[in-house]
Amino acid sequence: MAIVELHFDGDIAQDHQVSLRTLSKSLGHLQSALDRAYLDIKYGNLWKYAKMHHEYYKDVEMLVQPPREGGYIIDFFSKKEITKKVVARVSNAINNAISEAQQDGLENADTISKSLETKRAQISDDLIEPREYQELLERPDAAVNRRYGDRAIVREIDQMLAVIRSQHSGDSTLEISLTADRTQVYEFNRSKANAFHRVVTRKKLGDPVIYRVKVSEMDLDYLSAKMRNTFNDAVSTLRFASKEDFQEVLPYFQNEEEIIFLGAPYIEYGAFDPSCGDVYFIQVY
Repeated sequence: MAIVELHFDGDIAQDHQVSLRTLSKSLGHLQSALDRAYLDIKYGNLWKYAKMHHEYYKDVEMLVQPPREGGYIIDFFSKKEITKKVVARVSNAINNAISEAQQDGLENADTISKSLETKRAQISDDLIEPREYQELLERPDAAVNRRYGDRAIVREIDQMLAVIRSQHSGDSTLEISLTADRTQVYEFNRSKANAFHRVVTRKKLGDPVIYRVKVSEMDLDYLSAKMRNTFNDAVSTLRFASKEDFQEVLPYFQNEEEIIFLGAPYIEYGAFDPSCGDVYFIQVY
């Protein structure tokens, strides 16, 4: 049997009750974490825009049990073997992130702008050789050290923990208990939730890759664009660190021309989807 238990306690669970807002945010992201884990198991590897189709729902259907006191406790269970595997996959992803969050002396990530300037200088001085996009598909960037599925799962858990990180929640805790073949219990207060957030939102740029794309949308407010890769027709987001970089690409969009540029894979929590992961613009090639 697969069991998931959420235990809210402290200021967030007055009189053994929680608010609709707290519960709706928590349960929505919990279901999304389970769905991401299911897709990762089903396909052997999750990609960024993988969809949870209706015919898959029955495999990740957990029944809601009546809430219990002790703060506010709510349980979900399923007798399906596949759901047990899904719960175990979520537990594994959380456990890895917590282990990393408990390590001392984690490195401070450079700002994106500073990292881009470093890469431009390395390219100019021939200290780094850009590689073709096909090579990225065949051999991940050296900075990628975990599966994209891990990043997708813990991102949902991190958003669950936003209610604990919030100053409005006062002194509160959320305990997540996951039972598959064994039970793993993860307890978060504000300090632990903040440490978890720092780890799973850590970002860095990969080494430069040669991209050949058609740009289909551009948004100056968000310094971003949508691009379609001419190698595999995959759509992904192109990010810009400045308005000057944005303006450099704009004529290619306006003239509907292919652009060949050097881009840096945007690696989040050590994971990157080479097919459609976000890319930072370095320079026209």
